[in-house]
Amino acid sequence: MTDEIYSQMAQAVIDGEDDTAAVLAQKGLDMGLSAADILDKGFVKGIEEVGDLFGKGEFFLPELVQGPRP
Repeated sequence: MTDEIYSQMAQAVIDGEDDTAAVLAQKGLDMGLSAADILDKGFVKGIEEVGDLFGKGEFFLPELVQGPRP
């Protein structure tokens, strides 16, 4: 179950779904996951993927700018 929520967190970042990301972060905390794991295993993976897509020319500046903000 934890791998699934981490994957959903990463996908929320990739899709720029900030409301979904916030809900997933709270869900992870409610599940007892540490904030560090939520960031490292979830959201940072999405950020890395967005960076990779940008590097490959598959994402462009507008996609990066409209991503979720803290």
